[in-house]
Amino acid sequence: MLINVSDLNKYSFCPRIIYLSKVLKLKPKPSAEIEKGLIGHAIRKELSLRQAKIIGKVKSIDEIKFILLKELEDILDDIPHIYKDKLETIDLEEYMPKVKPEILSEIEIMQKRLTTMIKKFGIDESLRRVTPWKIEFSIRSEKLKLSGRIDKVMKEKEIYIPIEIKTGTPPEFTWEGDKLQTCGYGILLEDKFNKKVPYGFVEYTRIQENRPVLMTEKLRREVIYTRDKILEILNGKVIPKVSNFSNERKCKNCSFREKCYIQ
Repeated sequence: MLINVSDLNKYSFCPRIIYLSKVLKLKPKPSAEIEKGLIGHAIRKELSLRQAKIIGKVKSIDEIKFILLKELEDILDDIPHIYKDKLETIDLEEYMPKVKPEILSEIEIMQKRLTTMIKKFGIDESLRRVTPWKIEFSIRSEKLKLSGRIDKVMKEKEIYIPIEIKTGTPPEFTWEGDKLQTCGYGILLEDKFNKKVPYGFVEYTRIQENRPVLMTEKLRREVIYTRDKILEILNGKVIPKVSNFSNERKCKNCSFREKCYIQ
C-alpha cells in the first residue's frame, strides 16, 4: 500500500480526515465556499505554472501587466478543459465575479515580483530561474510506501528541488503540513535519482512568495512517522478520535465537519 504524499498534509491538519475520506470513503459536502475555492485554485495554479511562458513573451518591462492580463483571459478559457473533473459541475459564471477581483489584486503582486526579477537578472536569466525541469511530476516508491505528483521540480545542476504550490490564504509562517508534503516529495526524488535533496519550497501564490523547507533529520523523521500513522488508519488498526475542539479554527474550516460527528 502506497500513501499519497498529499495525505501527510491532511493528516497534519486532522487525522480524522484520513479516516473519513480514505476508510469510510466519504466526500466533502459541496458548498459555495468549496466551489469558489476550486475555481480560485485552478486559476492561481495555472498562473504559477505559466510564469515561464509569461516571461518568454516580455520584450519590455512595461508589457508585463498587459501580458499577465492576457494570460489570465486565456486561463479563464482553458480551465474548464484542464480541470474538467473538478469544475464540470460548477457554474463558473456564478463564481467568477467573486474570484476575478481577488486574482486581479494578486496579479499586481505578480507584476511587481516579475518586474523586480527582470530588472535584477535580465529576461534570459529570469526565464531560466522560473522554468521548471518538470511540472506535475508523478513519482512513487514501493520501498518508501509513498507516491505523489509534484507541482514543480526545479533542477540546479544536479540538485532536484520540489516546489509545492499552495493557493489558499497564506499563513504568517509555513504550515507544518506543507513542510511535510514538500519534504515527502524531496525524499521521493532522492530515492528515484539517488541525489541528495537539501531543500524544497512552498509557493504561496497569493503573496507570490516561495518559502524554503529545509530537509532536516527532524522533518524527514516526521514524514516517516506520519506515513506510518496513516497506514495504521488505513489498515484498520486505529480510528482517530473526533476532535475535542482544541483547535476551533480547524473544525470551522473543515469540509467534513458535518459528517465527522455522526460517523
